[in-house]
Amino acid sequence: VQYIEEDEIDLRELFKTIIKNKILIAVITSIITLTAIGYAYMAPKIYEAKAVVEIGSVKYNNNSNNSNNSALENSNNIVKRLQIEYMENTAKNQDSVVTSVSLIKGTEGLIEIVVHSILNEKAKKYIHEIIFKIQKEHQEIINNYKTLIVQNIENLKQQKKELENDKVGFDESKKIQYELSSQINDLNLVISPLNIKETKLLGKVILNDFAIKPKKKLIVAVAFITGLILSIFLVFFMEFISKNKEDA
Repeated sequence: VQYIEEDEIDLRELFKTIIKNKILIAVITSIITLTAIGYAYMAPKIYEAKAVVEIGSVKYNNNSNNSNNSALENSNNIVKRLQIEYMENTAKNQDSVVTSVSLIKGTEGLIEIVVHSILNEKAKKYIHEIIFKIQKEHQEIINNYKTLIVQNIENLKQQKKELENDKVGFDESKKIQYELSSQINDLNLVISPLNIKETKLLGKVILNDFAIKPKKKLIVAVAFITGLILSIFLVFFMEFISKNKEDA
């Protein structure tokens, strides 16, 4: 019973201390809260833009006549490369920064890019610049691939032409020429637009009309709670110091 009474007395004393210093608590809390309000309204607004990039691929037929798609570049490698180039090496004073590059779960060739900027249009422009650079690199891969296929086609045509001048059996010659023609047709089909898919922006860049930062309500609420806790702690600390001086 004695312990309970002592606890009740302590709680009363604490409450009295708070009441006695309520003005100081209110002042400290108000200063911190007003400072946070000023920061929340003066801090630059940050807008977010998102885009999904579809990595291009090349469709080809294997020996069993089944179609397979081969990506122009491994998606995981692209994600890591973009993270290093645009996230780890970002200058602090940039108006637009890449905050996320990730492979969309459940997909193999869809990459999401998230950019934060002081203006929606700047964020949109920056995303288009990044995608254009990827497209340019992948277009070079496609061009090299087409060049290689065209060289193979020319070699087959040359073989076919030489075969016409060779003294071989008619039936055998026709058979070989037919096989060469089939190979040429297959290679022409491989580099046709139907079988080469370029890297592209999927849909449009997603913009938000409202700034995502600063979160004014959250900042003010956290500042108010923090100010209240700090002011109460300061009051108790001052009371503790005062009592020690009196006891001394």
